[in-house]
Amino acid sequence: MLKELEKAMADSIVTVEKVSLKYKKAVLTDVSISAEKGEVIGLLGLNGSGKSTLLSAIAGLRKPSSGSIKVNGKAGFVTQENALIDELTAMDNLKMWTPLSRQDIIKELTETELSILKVNDFIDLKVKRMSGGMKKRLAIASVLLAKPDILLMDEPLAALDIPAKNDIINFIDSFKSKGGTVFIASHSEELFKHCSKIYLLKNGVSSLLPAGISPAEALE
Repeated sequence: MLKELEKAMADSIVTVEKVSLKYKKAVLTDVSISAEKGEVIGLLGLNGSGKSTLLSAIAGLRKPSSGSIKVNGKAGFVTQENALIDELTAMDNLKMWTPLSRQDIIKELTETELSILKVNDFIDLKVKRMSGGMKKRLAIASVLLAKPDILLMDEPLAALDIPAKNDIINFIDSFKSKGGTVFIASHSEELFKHCSKIYLLKNGVSSLLPAGISPAEALE
C-alpha cells in the first residue's frame, strides 16, 4: 500500500505532503493531496477551513510553515475576487495578462476551448458594465491565455446565473479532457459531480472523501 502511494505521488502533477500553514493562526495543520494530469480535484470545507489558503499555497503565493508542495507544470489561479480593472474593456484587461495582439487574443477566444466562455461576445465592453457571469468568464480567460497546465479556482460558481454556471462547468470538463488539471474550492454540489476526487478540509486536516458520501453529509 505504501509503495502504491509513493508511486501515485511520483506520477502526480501536484503533490501536497504533510503541509501546515499559519495565517495569524494555524489554518492548515496536516494536509496531503495529490493530483494527476486530467483530474479535477474538489476542495470541500466550511468557511475558514483553509480552502483558499491551500490554493494560494499551491499557486506559490504563500509558503507552508512545514511540509512540501511540488507543482510539475505552470499553474494559473482564478481567485474568488476577480482581478479586473472596472474602467477597462475586456480586451484591455486581457492585454494586461499577455503580449498577444488583439487579433491573436480573439483567435484564442474563438478557436480554442476558451470559446466555451463566450468572452468574445463582450470583448469591447467595460468591466463596470458587465454582469457577474461576464466578469468570471473574463477572469478565467485572462488566466488561461498564459496556457497553464493546472487551473486553481476559488468558488468559480459563486453568485452566477445558470447560463454562466453551465458555461464554466463545460469549460472545466473541456480543460480536463485535454489533460489539464483543475483544483476547485467550492460549496457547489453540482460542481463536485464533475470532480475526480474530493478532499475534505476539517480542523486543518485533509481527508479523501469516500465514495458514496455526499459533500453535504461530509460537512455534517
